[in-house]
Amino acid sequence: MSKKQKLEDAIDCVWISEIESGIVIFEEIYKDITKQGISTDMILNFLSALVNFTNEVFVGEIKHIKLSNHKIFFDFLKQIMLVISISDKIDVDETKINVLIERIGKKFDLRFENLYSQELWYVNIEAFNSFSKDLREIINKEPKSIKIVHSISFSEKIKKLNKAIDDETNKYLIRKQKLEKVYEQTIKRLESKKKKTISEE
Repeated sequence: MSKKQKLEDAIDCVWISEIESGIVIFEEIYKDITKQGISTDMILNFLSALVNFTNEVFVGEIKHIKLSNHKIFFDFLKQIMLVISISDKIDVDETKINVLIERIGKKFDLRFENLYSQELWYVNIEAFNSFSKDLREIINKEPKSIKIVHSISFSEKIKKLNKAIDDETNKYLIRKQKLEKVYEQTIKRLESKKKKTISEE
């Protein structure tokens, strides 16, 4: 079996999301590696948050995540995040994977860059289905017929986003309340210490 075939056999999923909104605008599934009931949007939002956190905390950017039997590779372009899941059961050259993912990203940009100037260019997800043909020319592998990119409606996305905002707001409110209590106790201790010092004088 050639190296090219090995690389193709190792690819389980290809996902593309719009960076700012986190909306998954394209996916190709060769082997479904997700648990039942887990949406693509949830996966990509988690990965995006993880990457953003890593970039803020550590020097250097994250290139891939190693799971027990998969590696998740990333590529960030100006408008999109490209994610490829690779099976760890097949030994492949990571350099070749990075070259492949860059090639896919550049091809996507070339195909749809005329849309980027439009407001909310990523809303019409069906417009990106045609990229499947381009991807077949690059990967030379037939995907499964399942498409889970539409598993969550936009109304549900908004509900989830509002809930996430509420949850984060509550976390900060609780943290603020704790800090206020610490501040009050600190002031009381300082005042008590000051009074004690004055009385001793």
